[in-house]
Amino acid sequence: MSKKNEQERKMIKVVYFDEQSAIDYIDIVNGGHLDWSTEKDKEKLAKIIAEIDAEVGGGFNFLTWWKASFSGKTSSSYDHEAKTVIGTKVTNTLLTDYLAIADEDKNIKKFVDVVYAPENSISMYKMYSPYTIIVPKDESPIDLEKLNEALDNARGYYEMLLSSEKSPKTVLRLNNKAFRNNYNLSDLTKMKLVYYGICVGVCDISKLDMAKEFDFSRALPTSEEVVSGKTGINDGQLKVYDIVLAGVER
Repeated sequence: MSKKNEQERKMIKVVYFDEQSAIDYIDIVNGGHLDWSTEKDKEKLAKIIAEIDAEVGGGFNFLTWWKASFSGKTSSSYDHEAKTVIGTKVTNTLLTDYLAIADEDKNIKKFVDVVYAPENSISMYKMYSPYTIIVPKDESPIDLEKLNEALDNARGYYEMLLSSEKSPKTVLRLNNKAFRNNYNLSDLTKMKLVYYGICVGVCDISKLDMAKEFDFSRALPTSEEVVSGKTGINDGQLKVYDIVLAGVER
């Protein structure tokens, strides 16, 4: 079996995929955007178009559809079907490419674990916020509906901790819009998944508490400390990893 096929077989269910982050990563690794004039990328595009043609129907012309979609001349039903199929095929290709590259990249860390929300954190509130609608407004000290709206506007990422770490050392940060197949943050607490992440910095463990989220009293490291590397992680700090992909491996 080829290496590519091994990569395709390894991930058997995708729960979360931050496509834009994956695109940026692949572009950087390739030294820029894919060049569809190269033989390798021509073959990739030809395969995608062939799969689209087989699924949408014989005689499908990708370039003709592309031009028609921009001029508004495609029928709504056909246009929706074609867009759905094209989006799926391109995403599948992107996923395969990301797995093939990330599995060989030592800068991409893999975690296999069940995660949980830090106590009193915004992540924990986000998990249970859908149920706040059953709380009578006159029994709540704040407007929960407005709070939910504020979080949706202010927060795109949510932090989770690893169950295997008795003393938290690692934070997995997830894009709330990157979940697939109707999964959400609360589902992760019941699933042992593999997470592909990249370290983006550190945070104080105390800052995960919702009450201390906006406490900026702690001094930031100076430029001299950054240059000299004297900003090592202490006992109260956790490494933060932005997650690009999460799913079930064979």
